[in-house]
Amino acid sequence: MHKFFLVISFFLCSIIVFGQSRTNLDSKLEEKPLEEREAIIEETKDTIPKIDEYKIYYIDGRIESPDTSLTIFKDYKFNFIRKDLFELLPFSNTAHTYNKLAYNFIDNKLPDVGARGKHFLYFEKEDIGYYKVATPFTEIFAKSTFEQGQILDFLVSVNLNPNYNFTLAHKGYKSLGKYVSNRSRGNQFRLSSHFNSKNNFTSWKFHFTSQNIFNKENGGLTPDDIYFFEQAPEYFVLDEFGNQIELEDGSFEMIYYDGYLDRSRLSTMLISESSLYSKRFFSDISRTLFFDKKNKNKLLEVSYRFTHEYKKINYRDNIKARMFDDLISDQLINDESRYLKEENEIIFNLNTIKLGNLSLAVNNINWENQFNNYESILDESIPLQINYDQFLTSLNWKINFGNNLIDIDFINSQKDQMIFKQQSIKIDGNILKDLDYSFNIGLYERSPNMNFYLNRSLYKNYNWYNPDLKSIKNLSGSFKIAYKEIIKVSANYNQIDNYTFFRETANALTNEIDKKRIVRVEQRDSINYLNIKLESKIDIGKFSFINTGMYQEVEQSYDQINDLSTLNVPEWITRNTIMYSDNIFNNSLFIQTGITFNYFTKFYADYYNPLISEFVIQNYKQIGDYPRFDFFFNAKIQQTR
Repeated sequence: MHKFFLVISFFLCSIIVFGQSRTNLDSKLEEKPLEEREAIIEETKDTIPKIDEYKIYYIDGRIESPDTSLTIFKDYKFNFIRKDLFELLPFSNTAHTYNKLAYNFIDNKLPDVGARGKHFLYFEKEDIGYYKVATPFTEIFAKSTFEQGQILDFLVSVNLNPNYNFTLAHKGYKSLGKYVSNRSRGNQFRLSSHFNSKNNFTSWKFHFTSQNIFNKENGGLTPDDIYFFEQAPEYFVLDEFGNQIELEDGSFEMIYYDGYLDRSRLSTMLISESSLYSKRFFSDISRTLFFDKKNKNKLLEVSYRFTHEYKKINYRDNIKARMFDDLISDQLINDESRYLKEENEIIFNLNTIKLGNLSLAVNNINWENQFNNYESILDESIPLQINYDQFLTSLNWKINFGNNLIDIDFINSQKDQMIFKQQSIKIDGNILKDLDYSFNIGLYERSPNMNFYLNRSLYKNYNWYNPDLKSIKNLSGSFKIAYKEIIKVSANYNQIDNYTFFRETANALTNEIDKKRIVRVEQRDSINYLNIKLESKIDIGKFSFINTGMYQEVEQSYDQINDLSTLNVPEWITRNTIMYSDNIFNNSLFIQTGITFNYFTKFYADYYNPLISEFVIQNYKQIGDYPRFDFFFNAKIQQTR
């Protein structure tokens, strides 16, 4: 309630500021003759802030401006995570998780706690923006959910003076869902601040986040209910003795089952709860040591970044379902892990006209992950806690050659545990005026996430300790070429060694998968993954045709004849949109309407395991090979979409 009051207070303050300035202007105009009024209005046009006076800065160097345009690409992002879902398949309820239709192994991040199924919804430190606005800025995202709920993401940003910005944001949501035990809810509070000194020599970025992501888990439908869900068949009506009821014409009485329509009547494997609770404090202080007055350039800059992040991951099951096999005791299931990361980084940045931008950084990181002990009843041969620390050195060099930008990265870790290494080169540029290209090749190496090393649970088969896991290695290359918005072609190739994953161990041949979900940690060598993506947008009059297609191919080794595939993706993914756009009501309202078609070929989709909040490899159930159609109608009035 306190957070809500703060947000509303700032929002109301911004309205008052605008209201006072407008009232003073109107009173002046009323006192003036018509000719003088027109002159005053013409003069004030130049004082209206331009869109480039509103900036959003990110710690990875990106700088964006608020975009109030209405395009089909904005429609693709009108969802819970505000991202294009072309390569993701959402679950049945809002704010749950997403299955992957494609992978991006170039997006290499430091090893983390794991539980990646929960992190699709999570605000990482790279997602937090630091604003600079000419006038108070407000953004509201609202959307309905599945049964008894809404999403409201509210942001207000104010520059208290030209050098200091203060931003508050809160995302709250609730969705009951269509199925039993499928409710989602959460609160994600963000506070960010951005300070620049008057001489622009000192800069400070700060943010604080508090996130609570909660889901009821049902483990999917039971085998019988999957049949009724997919077929919705008619079945025999039985009398009180269990016999079929014969009609006068000799046939038997049948009843139609409408479970496909009323999904709340379908039985599920679980009735449990899972949650991710997190708090993060981040600070980035920069100081210019040497300034090139001749070229007006920051010659040498030093920065200090500090990150303190805490996460609590919890799984509760009061019914004690046997879906994950036998329990160690009859206690109520309350698996819990507490994760803590502290990161201290010092960055020296040299920026010259001839040599480009050279950045050298040293980084010390400490990780800790501790599990609930259930009053000391767990096996003492497996630890309850792991602690790691790592020291990283990194070098980044960016230099322009004509219309080309070369970006070289070198990162090296000093210790043998929680490895993170990278050697890569990226070239961006344009061959012709509107023909842009990008080329990237790199060698990446990192340790698996911490839940691959250690997990403790009241379920017997979910206790493991794997201190000798090998680091994941990836040789990656990518290429992209684009001509305006008309066509864009991109290709990515990855050669992966020691790919680490969770594998389903329940036996499909004996129908064990109908009752149990048991996993183990595995690593696999020699996986070759290729995807080629084509995007195009063609405008013909007021109609537009937007097409996105992706082809994927995976080659992987097998240890034995009956071994199963590891990296499962559909061979083809396609999305096609036909759209009509026009300005109506004397150009005061801009509309877009059309139909979007989505399709992907059949593949063995990973299944979601709520006990560990991870996706698990399986090779017995395929999904896909069916179309999805979405009709949309979008409108924009001034800056409101």
